[in-house]
Amino acid sequence: MDSYFDSAIEYNRSNPISLARTSSQAQTVQNEKNWEWSYLVRKCRNLELEDSYDFYMRRLRVGYLSLFIFIHVAVTVIHTLLLLTTPQIKYVYVDMVAYICSGLVIWVVLSVNFRSELVSKHGWVVYATSWLAVCVMVLMDIGLNVYHATSHNDILNPIYDAYTLYAIYMFMPVPYLLQPFVLGSAVTFCYIINYSFVITAKDDNQMHSILNEAIYLSCVNLLGIFFRLMRDIALRTTFLDRRQYVEENLLLRYARDQERSLLLSILPAQIADRLQEDVKNRIERSKQQHQQQSQVDLRRSADSQTLKRWRQPDHGTLFIEPHDDVTVLYADVVNYTHLTTTLDVKKLVEALHDLFVRFDIASEEYNVLRIKFLGDCYYCVAGLANPNADHAKCCVDLGLRMIKDIRDVREKRHLNIDMRIGVHSGDVLSGVIGAAKWQFDIWSKDVDIANRLEATGATGRVHVSQKTLSLLDGEYFFEDGTEKAREDPVLQKHGIRTFLIKSLRL
Repeated sequence: MDSYFDSAIEYNRSNPISLARTSSQAQTVQNEKNWEWSYLVRKCRNLELEDSYDFYMRRLRVGYLSLFIFIHVAVTVIHTLLLLTTPQIKYVYVDMVAYICSGLVIWVVLSVNFRSELVSKHGWVVYATSWLAVCVMVLMDIGLNVYHATSHNDILNPIYDAYTLYAIYMFMPVPYLLQPFVLGSAVTFCYIINYSFVITAKDDNQMHSILNEAIYLSCVNLLGIFFRLMRDIALRTTFLDRRQYVEENLLLRYARDQERSLLLSILPAQIADRLQEDVKNRIERSKQQHQQQSQVDLRRSADSQTLKRWRQPDHGTLFIEPHDDVTVLYADVVNYTHLTTTLDVKKLVEALHDLFVRFDIASEEYNVLRIKFLGDCYYCVAGLANPNADHAKCCVDLGLRMIKDIRDVREKRHLNIDMRIGVHSGDVLSGVIGAAKWQFDIWSKDVDIANRLEATGATGRVHVSQKTLSLLDGEYFFEDGTEKAREDPVLQKHGIRTFLIKSLRL
């Protein structure tokens, strides 16, 4: 038997048609369960949503109650006007006073339910007001019926038994099914007793008439219970669907925010916006191409080609932007090569991670955009993502902070490391290159100059060009650059004079 089931499962897995049919059957069963009252109640409780659903239902019941008050006022006014058309005018005033007074009492009693704070603190108010309002309706209706039966007048006097029962199940703010059923049963019992009294006075075949009336009112109660049950099922289904929609919408919004944050942590906002717009356009083009295919084989082929085109950017698309007046910082760990041969790989990586995390935090603090890591080299740029007049000062302050951070790591981990930093101001091109894997970077001769400033700098010092120094407005003590910088062919070619920052002027 086990081998039979194993073979059946294996057949379903290998047969896509059978698998699709099984999935469709499972979906059908799930849809059927969504209309089972007990299943919906368990689902609300399992998701801990019963309190939220009760609050949701309280708001709906207030709306139903408002509609009932409007209907009852309209019925009272219409019935009072009809009483004025009766020929026996001397009996009209008793009925009019009874209908108007009972209508006012019912309106006052039920209006208490509109005070949400009172109802939320005292749950018994809902039951008390519903019972009291129904009692007033029944006493008024039965009292007038008995009064007309004993006084033998022909005034219009309809019995509102079905109207009262429908009001209980459809409009009264009593929750769940048990309380409306108990209230409806009590009202039914009262009307049967009233009917027995009237039939005893007028008809000899009283048991047959009383039985018919009891069956009729019982059917009205059953209809009311069915209405309550179906309404609760529909409302629970709507509530769960709405909750799922809101949850998925929040998750989608959170995912988009996370995607945006991740993209902005790698790319400047203007480049990220262009990339997202380009991807969106490709998706739209792929949808249009998909809709134009009529045959299945051609559609599958088009989908695979579209997927390839979506994964790789167009070779003719370049996301490159020029930026003027920026400052580039290159930082390199001194003695890193020696550590790679003497230090355990895990400890080396942990030290680099600790160091670069500190650098990233400092970069955000000084409004400097980190470009990337190159082994033990860390380089970044200020004034690119967010134009900043103090871009040179931001990079110099960041360089001084880096020297402090690496010395803290050196003391903490007992490592013989230090920092060499080069800073230069100028113009750059920034953008994304690559096909299979995008890479954001910056390019220009000024980037090369910053790199040479780092390579020819002094350990534990910030090595800056004359252009960067001119942008600092004399806020720092400085001294002439290194001998290596004066002999460097790249710096000589561009006529770069260099300086070493000593400290900040106080």
